[in-house]
Amino acid sequence: MKRALAAVAVALMTVTGLVATTSTSASAHSTRHSQSHARLGYTQVVVAPPVYDLVTSAGITPAPLNGAKASAFKGTLAAKFPIISYRLRGLQIRHTGGISLTAGTATISLSDFNIDLARGRVSGVVNGTVGDVGRVDLFKIKGSDRGDLGLVRLTLTDTAAGALNTTFGVDAFAENATFGYATPRPFARF
Repeated sequence: MKRALAAVAVALMTVTGLVATTSTSASAHSTRHSQSHARLGYTQVVVAPPVYDLVTSAGITPAPLNGAKASAFKGTLAAKFPIISYRLRGLQIRHTGGISLTAGTATISLSDFNIDLARGRVSGVVNGTVGDVGRVDLFKIKGSDRGDLGLVRLTLTDTAAGALNTTFGVDAFAENATFGYATPRPFARF
């Protein structure tokens, strides 16, 4: 498991350019901040096509929040979340923005995602009909089985699956089920 996550981390950092620096100063290992999200880029998350089909057939409407963007992509939905900082030590990428899922009066919002490659998890802040849950681990990071959709695969944690099922009164979401695919694009134009 550790070997697989290390390989994903190295591939992710190599592809995204996070290791493009050769600086050995302490600042090369600290968190980077910027007023301009365009300079730091974004992470694109593509919803797995079967999940998108399930969501739309259940009448659940996704909508971007707080500066995120969403659009159609290869028969599913792609959302872009601005990167606000990253840390080479600990392999972390922090984002702003989020997405809401709404069906009738039931709603859940997921926002302010943190990718933590060292732990192989993506956390986010959860709010909605189920209450204000706060920051929890939402996804586990796995190797992608659909390179055309993203560099890594995001599978649901038990907490995320439970929150989705409770919010929408279903039992369709399960721990370790693929939710989508992610590709960080640091320094790309948002």
